[in-house]
Amino acid sequence: FIDINFAFSRAPNQPKTYVQDLIRQRAADLAPLLSDPNACFYVCGLKAMEEGVVLALRDVAQNAGLSWDLIGAALKREGRLHLETY
Repeated sequence: FIDINFAFSRAPNQPKTYVQDLIRQRAADLAPLLSDPNACFYVCGLKAMEEGVVLALRDVAQNAGLSWDLIGAALKREGRLHLETY
């Protein structure tokens, strides 16, 4: 199952939407996936967005009662969190 979400911060006549905004909006969907050993996360965009995205994922985990320190480390170690930024 693949779920793709686009965030456009510069779309004409549309409010700015950032990846971290969508992560927080979809927290109820993402929280169970963070602890699913088969779930992978792929984020693509500008280098400047990395910190905001990681902080949003941390917030989702913590608000769900999960340890971001453990989950974040596992995602990175297992190659399940891929940030492709430029």
